[in-house]
Parts: sequence; C-alpha cells; structure tokens
Amino acid sequence: MVLFIIFNILIYSHLLFGLNETFNYEKLHKFGLGRPIIYRNYNYAYPEELVTKRPDYIRSPYRNVYQGAIPNKGDRRVYNKRFQYKPQIMGHKIICKGVFDCTLTHLAIETNGSIPIIFRGGVGYKYFTIIIKADAGDELSGRVRAFCARVVSDKEN
Repeated sequence: MVLFIIFNILIYSHLLFGLNETFNYEKLHKFGLGRPIIYRNYNYAYPEELVTKRPDYIRSPYRNVYQGAIPNKGDRRVYNKRFQYKPQIMGHKIICKGVFDCTLTHLAIETNGSIPIIFRGGVGYKYFTIIIKADAGDELSGRVRAFCARVVSDKEN
C-alpha cells in the first residue's frame, strides 16, 4: 500500500513538472504561437502599411483553347457556333452545350479577348459544356467548333 502511494506521488509530480517543462521548451522556441501580436496603442506606428485597396486583377493569358489533335481531312464537324455580342455594363457569360453520338477528337474555342472555360467533357467524351465569359465593357465574340473522327464502315473495306 505504501509503495502504491509513493508510486502515485512520483507519477503525479512527474506529470506536473513534465508538462511545465514541455510548455517552456515550446515557448522558448516559439512553437505554435501563431502570428505576432500588434498592440494598438495610441500614437503607435504600424510596422506595415494597412491594406486599403484590392490588388489588381490579372487577366488570364488564354483567349483561345484547343483540345485534341488537329482534325484530319475526313473528320466531320458536329458543332459550330459563332457569336458576337455588344459590350454590356455587367459583362457577359454564355454556355455552349453539346451531346453527340460519337467521341470528340478535336475541340476549338476561339475568342477575341474573352475567357474560355471547358467545364465538362471535351475530347475523349461524347459531350461538352463550355462557359465563355467577358468582363464588363468588353465585347463577347468568337467561335466554338467540335470534330468527331471519321467512322470507317465495313462497306468501304
């Protein structure tokens, strides 16, 4: 019984002092303390300039998107859409969708200053969903084309 009490006292004292030493080690080496605290006292100059405006938007460098191999001579065009919309105050967004009976081999999205996004499908699928966006005051114009591979029938062989 006496040994049990002494053993408990040793473990209890080790836990108290062991946790304290661990915390001091972490505090000494600044582990897990997060960002430094900036105390906002009167007449205190901030170490950095406060952010007051949004950073400039960097436009995407991609105006045209091509997916897949260059169409061969016998490939058939299954989708062809041209569009040209005047500038609007709020900007533009159009969605082009297509579902086909063949697998797409080439997809071309050509725009004049707009942002093309292949949302779903594309080359290797039998469908696609494309979103084309234009910023406020920009004209939305361009063309979307999709090609399927030529199907070789048994009669031609």
